[in-house]
Amino acid sequence: KLKFKADMQDVVIFILSTLLTNSGIFDVFTNFALNKYYIKSGEIFRLLTCGFLHADIIHLFTNMYSLNIIGSQIENFLGKKKFLIVYFISMITGSLLSCVINTEWSVGASGAIFGLIGSLIYFGYHYRLYLGSVLKTQLIPILLLNLGIGFIIPNIDLAGHIGGLIGGILGTMLTGIENKTKNSDRINL
Repeated sequence: KLKFKADMQDVVIFILSTLLTNSGIFDVFTNFALNKYYIKSGEIFRLLTCGFLHADIIHLFTNMYSLNIIGSQIENFLGKKKFLIVYFISMITGSLLSCVINTEWSVGASGAIFGLIGSLIYFGYHYRLYLGSVLKTQLIPILLLNLGIGFIIPNIDLAGHIGGLIGGILGTMLTGIENKTKNSDRINL
């Protein structure tokens, strides 16, 4: 599955970035993390590279767990190609909103994962038959809980999360749902 490959890629990047940075050979975070001043100076690649870096092992495993749970659902609903499009749109919109609001450094795949939550919410709203009451009883409460945690715990990039959420909804609207793009397939018409 695609998500398993992404999980392994994140682990390898985390190990390499930690080894390189701690050994003093190359500071991966300084060269690839999100920072609005570097973005303004032309290092636009940081909008994506920051999503593959993680601050510590807990950050990495939290994102891997979330990607495993949410990513598998979105991959089933959208297909692999559309999943990747939504994921990267979410990562970029999360990074962009973070750059507009924050002045600090930022790393992690949380913006893209919030985008996947946004995609699930979009899917759940427009195709209620598939998710039933899950939208109201599980997705919205999980979203609100996670956004609330962003207000309470310091050093969480809440702007990146909200930007990713918006990107996930827009990305899903843009790509459409696999085999469910006809109006007759939609439940809420």
